Amino acid sequence: MIGRAARITALAALIAVAPAGLSLLGAQDLSVTPAPKENEPPPLPRFRQIDLGGKPLSFTRGEITILADDDFPPFSYAGPTGEPQGIAVEAAQAACQELRTKCQVVLMPWQTLSGDLSAGGIVAGLRLDDATLAKFQPTRPIYRALGRFVVRKDSELTQVTRDAIAGKRIGVLAGSGYEGWLKRNFADSVIVPYPSLADLEEALRTTKVEILFGDGLQLVYWMRGSASQNCCKYVDGAYYDDASFSRPYVFLVRRGDEELKQAFDYALDQLQEQGAYARIFSRYVPARFW
Repeated sequence: MIGRAARITALAALIAVAPAGLSLLGAQDLSVTPAPKENEPPPLPRFRQIDLGGKPLSFTRGEITILADDDFPPFSYAGPTGEPQGIAVEAAQAACQELRTKCQVVLMPWQTLSGDLSAGGIVAGLRLDDATLAKFQPTRPIYRALGRFVVRKDSELTQVTRDAIAGKRIGVLAGSGYEGWLKRNFADSVIVPYPSLADLEEALRTTKVEILFGDGLQLVYWMRGSASQNCCKYVDGAYYDDASFSRPYVFLVRRGDEELKQAFDYALDQLQEQGAYARIFSRYVPARFW
């Protein structure tokens, strides 16, 4: 579903948008968030609007080149006729429209993603390492990984608290940040690691575990696909921990190009305010995962 998932873990490695440790969207404990409204966008860190000093946005660049991975669904990939598709592709195009400028999305293999970027361009989906950060600076995120609990549809568990799931068998992907998060926050539960996501999902379907904890975006594809046999559902509540789960998905701008970074940050903020992210995600994800 999501190729090279380990790469998302490295995205925005230097952006600390939330304190490490346990966080529930809208709260700082294990209480459950209210059900989101239908038009509510995917949860992102709260960003203030870009300060333009009271002046109207003036952005007069010509066409912006946006380089994106050609095989990184659902964020960027080649469509049936080779056209760029994906969440990041549409977000970048929408940001360009917000700035009233043209943009050209160019897909290329991840290994050569930043090599042909000239000044005045954007990169989507590149791993953040020392070499990358020496050349690029990140924009505000368009996506934030969420931890979700999943149970079988016949389960009576309606909300997660430490007492409610004490002693219960919780399946999780072995060696993942989700496993470490469970061990820190639910030590009274029986945490059962599985070597692959497929094994983990099958363990819940066949009742080898009572609860599954993992990445909400990955799990929604399974729950809406044939492999799950329509067995399972989310428990209310979505959790984020950027240090443990996955860093936010960002665009990258060449260092020193403050005009482009500020303009893109401003445009991406506007998209969040307008609810555009929810509409974009709905075209690529089979159901709500936040």
